[in-house]
Amino acid sequence: MKALVTGATGLIGSHMVDRLLQRGDSVRALVRPTGDTSYLKTLDVELVPGDICDPASLRDAVAGVEAVYHAAAMVSDWGPWSAFAAGTIEGTRNMLEAACAAGVPRFLHVSTDSVYPTRPKLKGITIAEDYPLEKHPPAWDYYQRSKLAAERIAWDYHNSARIQLSAVRPTLVLGERDRSIIPEILAYLRAGRAVYVGRPEGRWHCIYAGDLAEACILAATREEAIGQVYNLGAEALTQREFFTAVAEEIGVSPPRRTLPFWPIYLYGALSETWARFTRSSRRPTMTRFGALTLAQDYILDTTKIERELGWKAQVSVMEAIRRSIEWLKTQREPQRALG
Repeated sequence: MKALVTGATGLIGSHMVDRLLQRGDSVRALVRPTGDTSYLKTLDVELVPGDICDPASLRDAVAGVEAVYHAAAMVSDWGPWSAFAAGTIEGTRNMLEAACAAGVPRFLHVSTDSVYPTRPKLKGITIAEDYPLEKHPPAWDYYQRSKLAAERIAWDYHNSARIQLSAVRPTLVLGERDRSIIPEILAYLRAGRAVYVGRPEGRWHCIYAGDLAEACILAATREEAIGQVYNLGAEALTQREFFTAVAEEIGVSPPRRTLPFWPIYLYGALSETWARFTRSSRRPTMTRFGALTLAQDYILDTTKIERELGWKAQVSVMEAIRRSIEWLKTQREPQRALG
């Protein structure tokens, strides 16, 4: 099969490339001129220059493709709305339009479990695919707003019979080439002022990027997955278990104190306000999204993909953490602080 991967220089996209090559597919990667293609250049991958924000640049990328794996998006809890609107919403629309124009039969859309309402995820509930999506995302949560809009656009194309769509909603993704989650946790712990937010026993669902990639391939290639959406998560570690595992890997102490959620959330709101008032280009030391992520406590129900497609996570979250940190030790990139 000829596959096109967007976001191939990122965590999810690069693991998709790995797994597609392993199954013998011909892989094309859409890469921006400024993207770090050093890893992709070590693989047997066709690199096509382009940008999902530039529709004209996508024609060559989708030509002759049998499946598009769309992982590109603005993945951050900080930045201008224009970046989220262009990179996530319009970028998704552009990819769908290009795929339809080229007659691509299958499209895999990588969404996120952030499309579910945030408040229930603070209360220890279980969330399956039929759980109602957030209807009124807060104005400040650009990530949730943009991902909700992008997924709606994707389903509009499917429901109008323009393309055969499948979608996945992964939770926290870990693994080699993770430049976000684990680096932020490392900086948070090394700063010496890390605390547990809310309940230390609150559960975080996580998944190894390679297992996520395998699930995406099943969703993009199996007939029964057409028109379906699947939650993707492997295990739920408590906040305490997650921080302790990371701390042990790098030889530092885990947090010793616990602070209530709302003061941390308020601090995040004030930090964001100050950053915007001073027109700072740096991410605030804490954001509301960051506080909500730390305090979450929920179970992502993944039984649908296990039952329908036979998918099962193969790599434990503890092993995913270890692999993430081992990869980071080979890098020289600065680590951003979560708090």
